Amino acid sequence: MEAVVPADIVLKTTALFTAEELEPRAGCVAVRGSEIVAVGSPDKVQPFIGPDTEVIDAGNKLVMPGFNDSHMHFALGSIQKDEDFCCDLMFLPSEQACVDAVAKFAAEHPDNPWIYGQGWYSPAWENPIDPDCRSLDALDIDRPIVLSDFSMHVVWCNTAALRAVGIDRNTPTPEGGLIRHFDNGEPNGFLSEPQATNILLDVVLNKPDLDASLLKSMRKFNKLGITSIGDMYPLGVTTPGVYDIYDRLASEDLSTLRISYYSALDAPMSESQALRVRHHGERVRMAGLKYILDGCPEAYTAYMHEPYLNAPTGKDFRGEPACNQETLDRMMLEASKNGFDVRIHAIGDASATMIIDAVERAEEVCGNKGARFAIEHTDNLKLEDIARMKRLGINAAIQPQHPIGGLGQGVYEESLGEERMSHMWRYREEADGGIHLGLGTDWPAVMSIDPIDTVYAAVTRSEFDGHPAEGYFRENALTLGETLQAHTLGSAYVEGFERRLGSLAAGKLADIVILSGNPFEMNPMALRDLEVETTIFNGRVVYRKDEA
Repeated sequence: MEAVVPADIVLKTTALFTAEELEPRAGCVAVRGSEIVAVGSPDKVQPFIGPDTEVIDAGNKLVMPGFNDSHMHFALGSIQKDEDFCCDLMFLPSEQACVDAVAKFAAEHPDNPWIYGQGWYSPAWENPIDPDCRSLDALDIDRPIVLSDFSMHVVWCNTAALRAVGIDRNTPTPEGGLIRHFDNGEPNGFLSEPQATNILLDVVLNKPDLDASLLKSMRKFNKLGITSIGDMYPLGVTTPGVYDIYDRLASEDLSTLRISYYSALDAPMSESQALRVRHHGERVRMAGLKYILDGCPEAYTAYMHEPYLNAPTGKDFRGEPACNQETLDRMMLEASKNGFDVRIHAIGDASATMIIDAVERAEEVCGNKGARFAIEHTDNLKLEDIARMKRLGINAAIQPQHPIGGLGQGVYEESLGEERMSHMWRYREEADGGIHLGLGTDWPAVMSIDPIDTVYAAVTRSEFDGHPAEGYFRENALTLGETLQAHTLGSAYVEGFERRLGSLAAGKLADIVILSGNPFEMNPMALRDLEVETTIFNGRVVYRKDEA
């Protein structure tokens, strides 16, 4: 009988969540090198324990795969959480409070050539009216000021910023974007959607020392049990060579995060193919292509089947897609022919229908070549489209914090009405319909990057303070097992990485976390009391709470 090579680490617990089942059970996991070599009963794993094996007895604490945030903007979030680069405007109650914060930040950072901030959200302000350049101009700061909103779909700026990039009364509004104007025709400092906002952001978001910010974020993610991410186009930063920076950090063994990134669907195919050839490892991989088809209801840019109730552009306005159906069909067909997975942002139900139609047409032309398609967000879906998604194998990448952040503000009730609002974020119907779900946050456009908060939101549909106690349309909540599976194996599936990642099974990569308790024995409303105690990445312990 061949001798068993001892494991480096063996974990024991009475609550082992493999993600291949929806309930935990007693068991052990053996890790050697970067892989899991055995999962099962103590008797099965005992032979892997040698004199140098580290044995971690977790008791009744949940041992599970590392969390995989399937949708975020990693480079952008990393610089926006850099307190010397970005002014934090999250949760401020008014336009004036934001202006005061900007003034303080500008005074503390006199050498910053541009003043950048992020996180304001006018629908939640005491006076929920969109801002314009006048309040920022009143600060009499001679530097450009550019402030991204919470959703990253809107920019509020001062006149100096408009002048710096050449936006004036004669600047045409880009297709798919919006530049608002005063009655006298001058731009008022409010721009929405990337086609317009990137005129400013492409200049502002170039940080030469990006790698330092990335490493800071990775250490924070280790503490939270995040071991993998889906990094979505747009990058949000204009620092050159971001994907190569990811690869360099991994090759130097500095990175403690698996990155599956998605570049632009509408880029030349030759560029996409070159990225796929260059980045195909298990730490950094070009996983597919991404496109933003519409915006968000707050800005009346989500493309809806039925008109908005109070759109400033008129009673019949439904929003507009970033491209027409013919263009989308062509891009999807080309991606499918070349074997690329595609993920497309669609918050409006009409945009989701466009994506489903495009996938259907691509498969009619070239058959199913194994490419995976996903709709990002799925805030609004027609029920019949869920059945079509299942038939075509279209996945859904969802962000459970968005419902609790959006439904409590009243903005959707005003723009869409209570009936449509009650059918937003149909996670229960998607799960019951057989859709593969991947969980994420859309960081930095989220209240919290902590996966525990995302799990709480998916299960309770309540805000972080526990209100409302009955949740926002809790009939569309997920179970705890479904949520943990979607945040691990489901995310890996959406990323086309499930053969190597996402569950605790022999032969898979050893990304594992130990929680501070067993959430299956807790009141769901208390889930946010949980913490991560240990994070293992690539077979190596990268975080221990008792050593932090």
